[in-house]
Amino acid sequence: MRWLLLAVSTLGLSGGHVIAANGVQLTAPAGWARVASAGDGPVTDPRTLLVVGTLGAQPRASRCQIAAYRVPANGAVVVIVGWKGAGGNSRPGRKSLARLVSVRRVSFECFSGRGAVATLVLRGRQYQVNVMVGDRASKQRVEEALAVGRSFDVRR
Repeated sequence: MRWLLLAVSTLGLSGGHVIAANGVQLTAPAGWARVASAGDGPVTDPRTLLVVGTLGAQPRASRCQIAAYRVPANGAVVVIVGWKGAGGNSRPGRKSLARLVSVRRVSFECFSGRGAVATLVLRGRQYQVNVMVGDRASKQRVEEALAVGRSFDVRR
């Protein structure tokens, strides 16, 4: 099982490039790029730290913080938000990232598509990794998006 998770975690990321901002980073395959932040509106905690996506992903006007991005029908977006502290979460570590192995219809406010979410605490700060995929995203694109989400790390 461990080898399967390793294979899935690296799928699509061989030769990937690091995209970083605001103290966090993701590793993405060719064709993925940083997406401009849509802003956080009146939200002060958590803040949007990094957004990456496939061709056509872009910020859009929205009252929602996480789903404030156009997700192309065959594309994907990964949105990282971070709180000022641990947010009461007492489970530090990267373990929740390993659970990013499938997408389903989740309750993202303002997004009815498929996605996955992982919440974790690293270096005393809580983060949320949000993966959203378009309705016509291929299995390979979904696997890429999940692998990008699992690649989350804090910049050293």
